Amino acid sequence: MFYDKLFSSLDFTLPRAATGRRGFPKEAMVCAFIVMKCEGFTQITDLMDYLDNNRLIAHYCGFNIMEPLPSYWTYDRCLRQLNSGALKSIMANLVRKLYELGVVDASFVGLDSTPVMANTKQNNPKSFAKSKFSKENE
Repeated sequence: MFYDKLFSSLDFTLPRAATGRRGFPKEAMVCAFIVMKCEGFTQITDLMDYLDNNRLIAHYCGFNIMEPLPSYWTYDRCLRQLNSGALKSIMANLVRKLYELGVVDASFVGLDSTPVMANTKQNNPKSFAKSKFSKENE
């Protein structure tokens, strides 16, 4: 399975607090955010529903599936506390590792050439520019 290979190639342990509640493992939370990125989810609620309906993937992340999974606020708090630079570094190392394992293929490059329409006189329908429909503006 994809996530099994993905998470088995990760070798990181994040420090745990010496005092306070145990909470969920930080490694499992980071793995859940990797699942969120891989599945293309933009909302934490989508991630929660996905992991709740796919307990095997939650297990691969490192959660105890016999207990309740993290709440929305737990994910939100963890996401705010995570260093985005560290998360980018983990993702970059993960892509390199997956390339070495042959899971990711780099035989093609995809580019998005969709034009971004700026709000200018030429493409604003409410504008009364005289040369708006001129062939020179294309």
